[in-house]
Parts: sequence; C-alpha cells; structure tokens
Amino acid sequence: MGLGDPALGSLTQYAEQPIDSSHGCFSNCPTCRRLRKATAEFAVRHGVDGITSAAIAEFAGVPLERAVEHYPTLDACLAATYDEGSLRLRRVCVRALRGSGSWQERLRAAADAGIEEFKTRPELARFCMMVAWRSDLPVLCASRVAARERLVAILAEESGPGDEHLPDLRFEILVGAAHHTVSEEIHANGGARAVRERLDQVIDLFEPVAS
Repeated sequence: MGLGDPALGSLTQYAEQPIDSSHGCFSNCPTCRRLRKATAEFAVRHGVDGITSAAIAEFAGVPLERAVEHYPTLDACLAATYDEGSLRLRRVCVRALRGSGSWQERLRAAADAGIEEFKTRPELARFCMMVAWRSDLPVLCASRVAARERLVAILAEESGPGDEHLPDLRFEILVGAAHHTVSEEIHANGGARAVRERLDQVIDLFEPVAS
C-alpha cells in the first residue's frame, strides 16, 4: 500500500509487500487513508455483517463515486484496512527482532514495539485483532492467513539456529497464542500493561530462555 518506509534487507518481501497488490491505492493518498480509517471505526462499532461501500463512504465523509475510484469493491477496502494493520505490525517486529540481545529479549522488544505502534490507532488494533479475526468473510480469512504466514516467516528467519525440523510449526503456535492473548485483552478492554504482561507469559511458555 506504499506506506513509505525504507526496505529492510532480506525480510522486505515479508515485511513490506501488501497482501494483495489489487487492494488499495499504491500512492496511499489521503482519501485512501481516510477510507481505511473509516472502515476500521465503522466495523468496530457495527461489525462487518451489514457493512457496505456506501456506508463506509458516508462514514468517511467521501462521496461514493469518489470512494469507489480508490477502492472499487467492499472487499478491496476491507482487505486494505487489514493489510495496513498487519503491515504496521510486521515493520515494527522486523526492526525489533533485528536489534541486539537474546532471542527472548528481542521477542519482548517486538511485543513492546507492536503495542506502541497501535496506541494511537486503537480502532485499527480492534479491527485486526478482533473484528477481522472473528469474521468468516472470505477476503478477511485470506488476508489473515497471508499475514500470519509472513509473520511466521519473519520469526523463523530471525530466530537463528533452532529446531530445523519444525520451525514453521513452532512459530505458528507462538503467533497463534500471541494473537489469541491480545484479542482476549482487547475484548476485556485491558490496557497496554495487561497486554504486555500476557505476552510475556506467552513468550516464557513457548520460547523459554535457553538453559
């Protein structure tokens, strides 16, 4: 979606690439950002079952004919909104995981970075971690799978030597547990500290300090 950050080495294909290049505006123009923000806020308030392009356009204060020039279909707008959240998360995770410290310390740094990234966009966090995650809309299901695969690939590449036989399964479990934990805390209106404490527990459980 062209959010404008520099490339991040060999992980660029996972951290930078949108889930589907047909979703959204390559220039990431103000209207696209406005529509994505409205989509997240509308879906958090009303759910996705009855959402329409017209409803999003009205909520965003954008004429429908102009809105469809940026996102021709409702699926494109929903996917682009989810893509924005997952892309933001991948970017901060890559930076943290490529920092200094042990693997556990870098995982905790990635958790902190993710929390900080979404502090100013709570509606986007709720959309990605709750609304979209629980939706059975095919476009959101496909976006979730693709985003999860990319995050697992980032973890596997940055973790260094480890279990060579089941690396994907190892990080599939970690990502799934972390997502479930964050979703629960958001649903319970838990604050950043509660989310951080729960993520620490997940890291300690699935990625303990090497003896």
